[in-house]
Parts: sequence; C-alpha cells; structure tokens
Amino acid sequence: MLLNFGIIISLFVLFHFLGKSADLIVLNIKRICHKLGIRIFFMGIILGFFTSLPELAIGFNAILKNIPEISLGNLLGGIIVLLGLILGLSMIVERRITTDGKITSFLPTAIYLAVPFILGLDGQISSVDGIALIVGYLFLISLSFIQNKEIQDGFKIKITKEKFLKEIGLIGLGVFLVAILSSLIIQLTLFLLKNIEIPIFILGILLFSIGTNLPEIIITIRSWRHHIKELSLSVLTGSAIANPAIIGLFALIKPIYFKTDPAFYFLMAFTFVMLAALLRFYETKKSLSRKEGFVLVSIYFLFLITQTLFLVY
Repeated sequence: MLLNFGIIISLFVLFHFLGKSADLIVLNIKRICHKLGIRIFFMGIILGFFTSLPELAIGFNAILKNIPEISLGNLLGGIIVLLGLILGLSMIVERRITTDGKITSFLPTAIYLAVPFILGLDGQISSVDGIALIVGYLFLISLSFIQNKEIQDGFKIKITKEKFLKEIGLIGLGVFLVAILSSLIIQLTLFLLKNIEIPIFILGILLFSIGTNLPEIIITIRSWRHHIKELSLSVLTGSAIANPAIIGLFALIKPIYFKTDPAFYFLMAFTFVMLAALLRFYETKKSLSRKEGFVLVSIYFLFLITQTLFLVY
C-alpha cells in the first residue's frame, strides 16, 4: 500500500517535469519558425515522428518478447486516441482550429491511416505490407513539404548560427526528456496494474495507446497554453501517420501475426467513422469547431465502451 502511494506521488512529479520538457519543444519551435518564416504546421508533422519514440521502444521490446500484437494494438489504437480523443479535446478547449478548407489536403492522410486496417484483415502485416506502409509515409511527408514549403508572407528575422543551433539543441533535449519521462510513467503505471488480467491486444489499445501518446498529449496541452493552435493539430497528425510507418518498420523486421477478433473490427470501424467525420469537419467553414470536437470525443468514448463491454463479456 505504501509502495503504491509512493508510485502515485512519483507519477505526479514526473508529469510536472514532463510538462516543463514539452515547453522546451513548443517554445523553441515557435521561435525558429518565427525567425525563419516557415510554417509551424510542417515542423509539427516532423516533430510528430519524434514524439513516437515511446511506441518504437515498446514495439522493439514486444518483438524481442515475441508479443508483437501488443505493439500493433498500441499503434492502431493510438490513431483513434490522437485524432479522436486528444484532437477532439483540443478543439473543445481552443473552440476553433483553422484549416485550409480543402478536403483534398486531409484525404491522403485519411486513406493512409485506413491502409493498415485493410492490410491486416488477413490477420497479418507482412514484409511486403511493411514496405507499402513505409513508402506511403514517405509520400505523405513529401506531400506535406510541398504544401507547406512556401515562406510565409511578411518578414524573415535574421538569426545567428549559434542561436539557431541552441534552439535546435533545446528542441532535441525536450524530445529526449519527454520520451524518457513518458517511458518511466508507463512503466510505473504497468507496475500498478500488474495484477489485472487484460488480453494483450486490448491492453495495447486501451492502456498503451494512451500512455505512449503522453508526449503528444503534453505538447498539445502546452500548445493550448501558449496559443499555438496550428502546432497541436500538426503534431497530432504527424504522430498519427507515424504509427502505420512504425508498424511497417516492425513488419520488415518480423511479420506481425494477430487475431482478427471483434476487438480488431470494432477498432477498425470506429477509426473509419472518425476519419470520415474529420474529412467532413476539415472543409466546413475552413476550421475545426468546438461542436465538432465533442463529436470526435464522443466517437472515442463509444469505442472505449464497446471495447470494455467486449473485455467484460
């Protein structure tokens, strides 16, 4: 009992430093983009990959322990956590997040996020599937660069090499600290839950998909605090598209086999509904609204209820 209390206190302390580490990332990205005149959105897409370090760490450990399905559940479940729960909450808090209003801008992302589910209908992600997922990710990154490469109108502040390298270094330090602290939080949480029997795939969906997305959650919260709405949207999108790419990387190392049970089909169905809703919301009034945020959060919680009922019955 005393040990568990100590772990809970440690978790509060770790969350405090996690927030401070995220501030290093958010504030220095804002400074660099402002000084160089580049769009924050593209920087957020790239950052989204680096915030997926916890997923990489857990995935490699899962492969070594011959339980790759926990990583698959984590990564696929992470998509609906990122774009359903976290983005939905971000829209509710911020009330309005601006988009370009073009459905074609988000359509390639939506299609790509649906691909791993379709490839997994046969109960496996093969090496060939892995190559397709990695190629698809590189295509999306290239497309994002093309769409965001134009220098923003206005000014371009002169920046010294030393100052630039310092800010890049602080971003790198922030990413490293966020990854380490998130990993510690996950391990301590697992210790608290070690006596609870939960199927591996569902554990990946319900626990790890939230726990390993702590970097994105914290960076999003800090983006709210510092009024950088565009960064929260791009980091979440960047992290979401990184998940299939990581699945592809793991499949290249070793093909992933898993059961296509109701848990998988529920996850696929709710993810597709969420992506369809996002496609619609993306073009309405060139913004994501608070009301639409409630819809996304509702989709996530309906998904959570179905998974819980499946676990119980």
